[in-house]
Amino acid sequence: MKKRQIYLFIFNLFLPSAIVFAQVENELVDSLDVQNSILNINKIRLGIDVYKPIKSSSDGDNLNYEIVGDLQLTENLYLAAEYGMIDRLIEDENINFNSNGSFLRFGFDYNMFKNWIGMDNSIFLGLRYGSSNFSNKIESYYVRNGDAYFSNFVDNNYQTIDHSNLNGSWLEIVAGVKVETFKNVYLGFSLRLNKLLSTKKPENFDNLFIPGFNNVTDDNTFGSGFNYTLTYSIPLRKKK
Repeated sequence: MKKRQIYLFIFNLFLPSAIVFAQVENELVDSLDVQNSILNINKIRLGIDVYKPIKSSSDGDNLNYEIVGDLQLTENLYLAAEYGMIDRLIEDENINFNSNGSFLRFGFDYNMFKNWIGMDNSIFLGLRYGSSNFSNKIESYYVRNGDAYFSNFVDNNYQTIDHSNLNGSWLEIVAGVKVETFKNVYLGFSLRLNKLLSTKKPENFDNLFIPGFNNVTDDNTFGSGFNYTLTYSIPLRKKK
């Protein structure tokens, strides 16, 4: 009888601990299931803007390319980034100069398209922060002469000027599509509206072009652009 009481005492002592342990284990499993349902890091896409090299060769630029990529964070949210380099001769009515530099844009894309079973396409809206470091070299320019009767241009026999260590930053609103044309191969197109945040200007000259942002005007700080991409998707985990 005494032994039975001892056994019942030990059983009652460890029973609450076992129940608590089981509850904790179930809560951990549930939290992991919730975490897996929220995070859905299945793939990373890497590729290039196929339009820029074509345009660069037709315009006679020395260099113009852009690498793109995105990482799936949830079912519809992607971390996105673009990196590129530009070496371009800009010819204006009054001035010709060479702009040389690199740029980085990073932010997020949100897919608003509901895919059917077996599809992996997207219609997305996104936001980017862009930054560029570049230099400008003035090749030739004209000076206006207000006293001239027929023409107020004076010839451009002036020394070339180098402006280095320049930079600029901006925000972009992005809208675009990505279509899986073959297995893991995507074609994409996006339109971009830019808002210049800051820029470092040299003395006696303005930044008329910022790599990654494109043309800059005196009237406003808005710009636009687009890209046409070819990307390849790399699975990060096997599908069940």
